Amino acid sequence: MTPAERVVRAATRAYGETVTEVRPLDLTAAANPGERYVRLRRRRHFPAWMAPVAAAAAVIALAISLVTLRTTPSRPAPASGGVPRYYAALIPQPPQGFQNKLAVGDTFTGARLATLTPARGNSFAAVTAAADDRTFVVATQPIATVAPDNRVPPRTWYLLRIAPGSSSQVRLTRLPIPDLKGDDVLAVALSGSGREIAVGLIPNYATSPKSPVQLRVYSVTTGKLERAWSTSDQTVFGGPGRFSVESLSTTALTWVDDDRALAFPTISVASYPRKHEDITHETMRLLDMSAGGSNLITDSRVIWSTQGFSNPFTGYYSQLSCANTSIIPMLTADGKTIVCAAVKPLTPQGPVPAGGGRWTLAWLAYSTSAPTVARTVAQVTVAAPKWTAPAIDLLWADSSGGTLIGTWSIRAAIAGFIDPNSPAAYPQHWGVIADGKFRPLTTMGDLNVFSAIAW
Repeated sequence: MTPAERVVRAATRAYGETVTEVRPLDLTAAANPGERYVRLRRRRHFPAWMAPVAAAAAVIALAISLVTLRTTPSRPAPASGGVPRYYAALIPQPPQGFQNKLAVGDTFTGARLATLTPARGNSFAAVTAAADDRTFVVATQPIATVAPDNRVPPRTWYLLRIAPGSSSQVRLTRLPIPDLKGDDVLAVALSGSGREIAVGLIPNYATSPKSPVQLRVYSVTTGKLERAWSTSDQTVFGGPGRFSVESLSTTALTWVDDDRALAFPTISVASYPRKHEDITHETMRLLDMSAGGSNLITDSRVIWSTQGFSNPFTGYYSQLSCANTSIIPMLTADGKTIVCAAVKPLTPQGPVPAGGGRWTLAWLAYSTSAPTVARTVAQVTVAAPKWTAPAIDLLWADSSGGTLIGTWSIRAAIAGFIDPNSPAAYPQHWGVIADGKFRPLTTMGDLNVFSAIAW
């Protein structure tokens, strides 16, 4: 998702590579799971001149056919430079960008294995990956409307398998996971083994938005509900409205410790208008899957927390903090490191100079054994012309937090605050982040706009 799109969509909620095209097929042919057919982060704080604007939100469903289900992924294969080879990404389509295609690509070469096109009026809505670099789960749904019965439309879930070098390199199989119609799905995470999927949601959101938040774990192959927890604390997973409806968070839930535990954040903001101060408080909580209980808060424990201070009127941040970006922090798969993205302006608070400002963007890591001490995995200093500001993202982390994939970019001002001499849109800067360096990941250059991505 482009930074500007993320601004617009966050504001909307705040206010109430070789391309193999897969042509749309009749979805009614795929109505029965198990039948076989021919195959087919945000939600940031912004400077005051980046005023919020309302935008329509929309999302998805797909016309595809079915293929044979494969349920047990192989163990992870080594990846060059410590990053996985294959990704699946949701790509918004012009003109409005409300419909997502699904692109499957090779991180090493930049080759596009396939681009899957949804039927008209539908879109891909979620993508999440297992640990083997070959197995994904994706969701589709009809484009949402303002009609009360379609604000939170049903989802259809598919298993995506990558088979490089085969006649069908990308295969989709419909899954029997419930469609969750009417539920506001906040986060999804496929387990490392690929056998289970965790879903964070608010049930019956269209009619009861204050319903308790739930975490559910479903079997991927049977769709059976295996475990469920709930809480009245709506700060979990970042809270409702944090993510646009057309792309769900795939970082707000993390399977750790060989799928024996789930990690999730809570994020809350306290505002003090007289002091011109907002305080954002983030925590990372760990839920032991083997423990009993059904309360998401009392049956989990806090393993990390941080705070960020900002001026809501100027968008100025007083320190380099992960809480200033609204990018969801992640716990690594070994359960030992929290990684997150941070930002801080270097230009003094006040009117922005004619030449623009300078910013520090950083990716930080915290050990769970010393959760108050930040280690800088890498950082960059960028200049942002006036009427623009930088954006940073954290998209993937290896099992120990030593290697990350992230992006940064410059976003242009929007909605009535556009300087007539504002520069053209800036591209995404993709990078492998490790050993104190942000190494450009040039093979991702054609993926300048995306709604969500998973490795």
